[in-house]
Amino acid sequence: MSFEKKMKKNFPLDGINSFATLDGLDDFIKVLEKDFFAKVKVHWSYHSDSEKTDLVLELFCNYGLTESLHHFNTENWGGFTINEEDSTIQSSFNTAFQKFCDNNSNTIDITEASFHFNDTSIVITKIYDHSIPEQLGEIIFKASENFVHFTKGLTEMPYEIFVPVFEDPTQNIFEIEQNYFDYWGIYFEDGSQHNAMVYNLKTKQLSKEDFFLLE
Repeated sequence: MSFEKKMKKNFPLDGINSFATLDGLDDFIKVLEKDFFAKVKVHWSYHSDSEKTDLVLELFCNYGLTESLHHFNTENWGGFTINEEDSTIQSSFNTAFQKFCDNNSNTIDITEASFHFNDTSIVITKIYDHSIPEQLGEIIFKASENFVHFTKGLTEMPYEIFVPVFEDPTQNIFEIEQNYFDYWGIYFEDGSQHNAMVYNLKTKQLSKEDFFLLE
């Protein structure tokens, strides 16, 4: 589908019954609320045929994206630390999620995580098993690194950042080499209009192109 025609989709877990219990969910939420200084809501549904539980996380942050990125860079937000030896980003989010998974016999994964700041939202979708907890630190790092560029030189804050979007909708999505660091969807408000653009993380440029959202 065209990226510029943003989908009005139903809640991704609609129609799926929830019968399982999740041990350690409260502890996982407490870690997120503490490290992100946020209110966390979790929607979850259990698929009995595959014995799998899918989560959708919403983090509500009573501050702006700029403030969060500043504290991220000083390692005071999100429980992120940078390993000086190999520059990898360690995350309390991932550690807490793995502990949460270990407490349960069924498979658990996060299909979507959204961070709602005072001035914008970042919506991250799953592209492979455990991709969100594994890649969250690098995604936030890239948001900081590219902040000047996707805000049009600090002149305009998008109301939503969608991570990621993909090229070539004629291909089956599972045949595309998927990663979070090629293209993001950037939504700006232009008066009463919603202006959807694609941000290329390699060229650091915004453009209007025919991309599609990950479903």
